[in-house]
Amino acid sequence: MDETHDEEGEVMGLGVPDGHVERIYLSDVEPNPVGPLAYAADLRSRVLLHVLLADALLVGDSQSLNNKYFRCLISAEERDGEAEAPRLQQAEVLSDLAPLLREGRIRVAQRAGSTLFGIRDEHARRRVNNVPDRAYVDHLDALTSAHAVPYDLAEVGEAFRRGVLNRIDTALDGVTGAARSALSDARQWVTEQPQLLHIELRSWIASYRSVGVRQQHTGVVLALQSLDDWALDAYRGALPLVLDSGVARPREGHDLPTGENRRLLAQDALPAALLDPFLLSRLPVDLVLETVAQPARNAVVQELARVRRGLLPDLPVLGEAVQEFSHWLRDAFERAFRPADGREWGHLRGVNRLMRFGLEEDPVTGRLGACLDVGVTATDTRHLSFAVADGTGAPAPVARTRPDAAADPCDRLVCG
Repeated sequence: MDETHDEEGEVMGLGVPDGHVERIYLSDVEPNPVGPLAYAADLRSRVLLHVLLADALLVGDSQSLNNKYFRCLISAEERDGEAEAPRLQQAEVLSDLAPLLREGRIRVAQRAGSTLFGIRDEHARRRVNNVPDRAYVDHLDALTSAHAVPYDLAEVGEAFRRGVLNRIDTALDGVTGAARSALSDARQWVTEQPQLLHIELRSWIASYRSVGVRQQHTGVVLALQSLDDWALDAYRGALPLVLDSGVARPREGHDLPTGENRRLLAQDALPAALLDPFLLSRLPVDLVLETVAQPARNAVVQELARVRRGLLPDLPVLGEAVQEFSHWLRDAFERAFRPADGREWGHLRGVNRLMRFGLEEDPVTGRLGACLDVGVTATDTRHLSFAVADGTGAPAPVARTRPDAAADPCDRLVCG
């Protein structure tokens, strides 16, 4: 791949007119992710899907330390020492992603003025769940220090506060009575906090709700539940907002343009290896590094980055790149798995699925949305989908469209 570097050492494809680096924050390693995470292999397939379709994949400093599944992906010692090691090994976890951190394909967003050791020790003092031992922190620091992405923790806190207040202010226009009083009280409390912490806001909500008369008022109960949802959304979005990055997460119903959309680009019958979670969970990291160097792959990444930022991509370039990249990947997967003639090769030969790609525009709002998916299949084999949406003009529902537990983690979205 032809590459250049900016003053901070960021890798940039030369095909991007404005020198934009597509940095995507992975929400799946958060303590409260949207959608379930059951196995380290599940996380590996999601990580590699987004590594293949972004310049740099970002994870938070706390998450890189305390997410046991993430640790298993980069350290065999962590995998083998995990209390659930038999369960993890049953899923055949590959602990080989360290080169992606070393080369900056995966980067840790690290609070300015702190070290990973300092963060780890603070978590240990506070008895945070899943704090790693210091040997892992030393390994992680050696892998990531050259490409760490600094952020101001105070800015993240204020972004969280603004997100909560914006949602409260929007809701206040449509409620009356006791529900309005509850939200007004919440707004005042949030404004008065010298530093707004998510855990303390949730404690305030629980305390406010515990008063007997409020427990019995349906409007107050619903308002506080919505406030809890808004706070979680604002908390999840604060760090990516400060980092000026997109967010990769499970898709929800309101995320893509809806209505009578104008189809700008449509392709069918593409090889679907990119969207196979089992094959991604088994894909050797050397092949990942080879793949991210392909010009067609880089063209797909940069044209989809334009979609996320609300800019019309170069349609002929995008269409040709999607075709070339999907066929290159199919050949690469065959090269990777044929020699061993194992389960991966049998799966690749036995699952005959095709991928489709579409790019649409909402004619009313002008929002753009692109999606790679397999569509309806004759079998119940799991597959991934990958969508990119322009976040400008996206609706912000006052209540979650579906519970987090019901969100399909294989149905991926990059937005923001």
